[in-house]
Amino acid sequence: MEWEALATVLTLLTIGVVTPGPNNITCISHSAIHGAKANKNLIFGMVVGFIIVHMIVGLLVENVEEGSTALQVLHYFGLLFIFAIALRVFTLNPAIINRAVDSKSLFSLAERTVTSVPILGFKTGLFMQFINGKEWAFVFAIMWLALEGFGGGWPGILTITAITTTGGLCAMMLWTFVGGNLVDYVSDKRRGKIVFRTLGFLLFLLGTVMALRGV
Repeated sequence: MEWEALATVLTLLTIGVVTPGPNNITCISHSAIHGAKANKNLIFGMVVGFIIVHMIVGLLVENVEEGSTALQVLHYFGLLFIFAIALRVFTLNPAIINRAVDSKSLFSLAERTVTSVPILGFKTGLFMQFINGKEWAFVFAIMWLALEGFGGGWPGILTITAITTTGGLCAMMLWTFVGGNLVDYVSDKRRGKIVFRTLGFLLFLLGTVMALRGV
């Protein structure tokens, strides 16, 4: 395992966990309405879907032939994605975090005419992953940047999947139990800027290293 590859996985995983997305927003709002225990099957479905997405993306990246045009396209697309995300995270205004959570959460259903928000289970958590564009983009970036550093092939795919799934599971449990406090922390003007600018800088640095290294 290369340390550069491990740093890439952990940095992208951290960014995916901290910034608002379908999984963490759903965990926050669902547990707030139905209680933390109600998230058990939902999170289990998320984990299974998360693993399947990793397998699909990992195999696609692994089967791109070295020196092919497809590899060149993936390389520059991946670099563009990394630098775009780095810029977005670095300039992210902490004040929008609360708005993002409020506008996408189940609370918006409860506050309108819906009197009973159903308990979400395994199937919802599973199928959410296949329409989660943020997740597909991040998994692709992780596999493209780090798979070779983890040895490639099934060992590399399974190792990366184990790391990111473990991190994702811990994150969903954390968002379930203390999600409101985490939102308050990263939406704070001073603390939020420190968090996002640090992550943005680290991601920009990783992208620069990958650009200099070439395909």
